[in-house]
Amino acid sequence: MDRIIKIIGSVIIDGVEPVNRDTAGWDRRSGFRGFEGWLVIRLTDDGTTYAVIDNGRRCISTSRGELTLTADCAVFTTANSIYTFRIVHEAKAG
Repeated sequence: MDRIIKIIGSVIIDGVEPVNRDTAGWDRRSGFRGFEGWLVIRLTDDGTTYAVIDNGRRCISTSRGELTLTADCAVFTTANSIYTFRIVHEAKAG
């Protein structure tokens, strides 16, 4: 069963870019720009991670990849996409 390993907080998707720069069929992912929600990183049973962005009405899930954090943004890189999230409000440890 998948489990949450990190809750980043409220984010806005600032960018979705193809890894290999081939933009064929890219319209669906580019439409994610501007989506705002809570960013949660989940761990699968096989030890890989994926990102979920949920605003309570709609949920976007990435394929498996790796997270990189900076002071004000998070970048999640999958085999095909690079997602850049602007952190609006960080989650508080509880």
